Amino acid sequence: MKIRLIEPPPPSVHLMSPWRYPRLGLPMIGAALAAVGHDVRIYCPQLAPCDWSDVSTADLVGLSTTTSTAPAAYLMARALRERGTPVVIGGSHVTFMADEALEHADFVARGEGGDQLMLELVDAMRGTRDLASIAGLSFVRDGRPVHNALRPPVKDLDTAPIPDLTLVAGHERMRSTPILTSLGCPFGCTFCSVTAMFGRRYRFRSTENVVDEIEQKRPSHIFFYDDNFAADRARLKRLLRRMIARGVAVPWQAQVRTDAARDEELLELMRLSRCETLGLGLESVDQATLDALHKSQSVADIEAAVDAIHRHGIRVHGMFVFGADTDDEHTMRRTVDFAISHGIDTVMLNVLTPAPGTGWFDEVDGEGRIFEKRWQFYDGQHVVLTPLHMEPAALQAAVLEGYARFYSTGRWARCLIERRWLTLRDHTWCWWFARRWAKDRRNAAYLRHLDGVAVGASRPA
Repeated sequence: MKIRLIEPPPPSVHLMSPWRYPRLGLPMIGAALAAVGHDVRIYCPQLAPCDWSDVSTADLVGLSTTTSTAPAAYLMARALRERGTPVVIGGSHVTFMADEALEHADFVARGEGGDQLMLELVDAMRGTRDLASIAGLSFVRDGRPVHNALRPPVKDLDTAPIPDLTLVAGHERMRSTPILTSLGCPFGCTFCSVTAMFGRRYRFRSTENVVDEIEQKRPSHIFFYDDNFAADRARLKRLLRRMIARGVAVPWQAQVRTDAARDEELLELMRLSRCETLGLGLESVDQATLDALHKSQSVADIEAAVDAIHRHGIRVHGMFVFGADTDDEHTMRRTVDFAISHGIDTVMLNVLTPAPGTGWFDEVDGEGRIFEKRWQFYDGQHVVLTPLHMEPAALQAAVLEGYARFYSTGRWARCLIERRWLTLRDHTWCWWFARRWAKDRRNAAYLRHLDGVAVGASRPA
């Protein structure tokens, strides 16, 4: 069959836009389909334009979504269905909003195991399998939605196909190769949908399986996609030693928790294996907020982690969220002051956004605090609910001001004088982003919309 897979583009420019990272679900599905002889092509519009003349002649089109890209996916799905092309939608958002997705697509792929689900769906379209037998699939039968039971979590990640990035149109434009080595997370951060999607148990690929992928792809730079790359420190040490021994240690970056920085041996192995940057999910420098988010870390942990990582010559990318019920209009200024005084190299200042599928979404929605349900604004950049201690417009303004302060012209010039080239590259883009975001036509309209939001009815007594 001719199968085309599409990852819709983000609804607006964001801090990571220049890096053009595709998510790995479609390349994994594509690899499984191509391995049995199907004609597969993947479109990721931030890498290359989607060839609609090609897509419109496909036997099946698959769309992969996040919450913020769901509206674009629904628009594509409706247009394709009008042409008679079968459409399946998967991803974290539609896993929890399957009935909504079925209003636009023929099929919804929920949960894990999308590669096997797609193979079975092709069999069903050929008439050799009943749709009701495909775990994780939702569809409409006799005018009613049918939601088959989810697939059990994949126990052995080594059995999953290695993502084939060469199937992605424009893959040669990627500046870094994304590699995923684990799934799941045992922590209970209230705002995060990872555990809802992948469970509260870590699952890992074997060391040899990961190193074989690196050796096969021979990347010049790696971005490890794991939500917590150092979840099992002993396992990570084995992986880094093996990368060094097999000569495949190239510059890399990953996301870890602050507890990884307590292990000096691990940090030294990171340095030797050419780690450039560690992203830390810091969330807040206010202990009350960290506790409210169930972050299981202290402000002292954050300070110690940043210092330890810097001692090993590794950059720190601090990721923060704002809008918790313990935050106020001064939280952003304190956070930026902290980031500057502790020498954090780059920051991401996200708006705390309720994700469908999390208990927190249900909680604040039940309180009537969510005033915006146009999903394209659920990208961590737009305020969609009413915080307890500030107006929505004030929160949005604080985030924009925080970016402008951290990515100031003076700090950019200091990077240039000190010849910190990687940080200078990032600051150059982020300086532009901090000043351009509010001038974007859609964002400017949203800022005006926030000014008119009536908060009295949406804030709990």
